[in-house]
Amino acid sequence: VTIYDRMDEPGGILMYAIPEYRLPKDKVRQITKAIGNMGVVYKQKVNVGEDIKLEDLANEYDSVFIDTGAWKRNIIGIDGEDLTRFGLEFLVEVKQWMKNKPGTNVVVIGGGNVAVDVAETAKRLGARNVTMISLETGDQLPATKEEIERAVEEGVVHIGGWGPKTVIRDDVQIKGIQFKKCTRLRDETGRFSPLYDESDVMAVECDSILLAVGQQIDLSYLDERL
Repeated sequence: VTIYDRMDEPGGILMYAIPEYRLPKDKVRQITKAIGNMGVVYKQKVNVGEDIKLEDLANEYDSVFIDTGAWKRNIIGIDGEDLTRFGLEFLVEVKQWMKNKPGTNVVVIGGGNVAVDVAETAKRLGARNVTMISLETGDQLPATKEEIERAVEEGVVHIGGWGPKTVIRDDVQIKGIQFKKCTRLRDETGRFSPLYDESDVMAVECDSILLAVGQQIDLSYLDERL
């Protein structure tokens, strides 16, 4: 069994996108080492589709299992979105991202467990204020109750029932973000279909915006013939 990975160390998302406080890196290294001792070969820093074609892998091996996960950001379409940061990228490059940002005011958009991880990590790395804002409220939140409670205990402020409207900026600098009131999250059939009151808005001052509203699967490396 051979594992191809674009990361520079075995473990993939376990190593790079799950915060240290939730899953210590030494534990991941112990597991990957044990798997390697079983005969699994790791090939790191390999971008499938660029460094090696998927077609070549299909020809070389009896079978190929694709398990690349969802690393591609969702586009929500608000004005100024180009100034925001993808929450998953923040978790992967967290120390570098925060190194020159002492005392920042961070807004995290999203209500799932990734959003909680992003918010807690920003707070633990020294962000002065961290506000997590989601469409969902109460039991509608994708994140578990325990996750939200822990984040609040650590100083994260959570505000539910609002969706992003536009980024407030001065040239290329973020000054804040405006939200619109979410009046409905799902339609009569239970399908996710939020409605908003465009006249009911809320502005939040910040200098960093992290989007954690879900990810997409990037299949750009796939050969159409496969």
